[in-house]
Amino acid sequence: MEPESTFVKVLETSSLTDIASIKSILDAEAVRYFLQGEYIRYLGPYATAILMVADTDVEKSVELIRPLKLNCVWMIFP
Repeated sequence: MEPESTFVKVLETSSLTDIASIKSILDAEAVRYFLQGEYIRYLGPYATAILMVADTDVEKSVELIRPLKLNCVWMIFP
């Protein structure tokens, strides 16, 4: 049984395109993450989703999504 991970805020976005791109890349690489507020985003133009990544996968996730041209606010410095 794996120990429980702590999740870290990596970025925040209000772009549905960003959300789809991030999910596609991280899913393909088996990165442990979730998007807080992912579905609330559909309720209004100013709602945001926050990418939360397992602390052991933060570096890998940043390396994977940094090259994308995202419309986001980084919570950590890539």
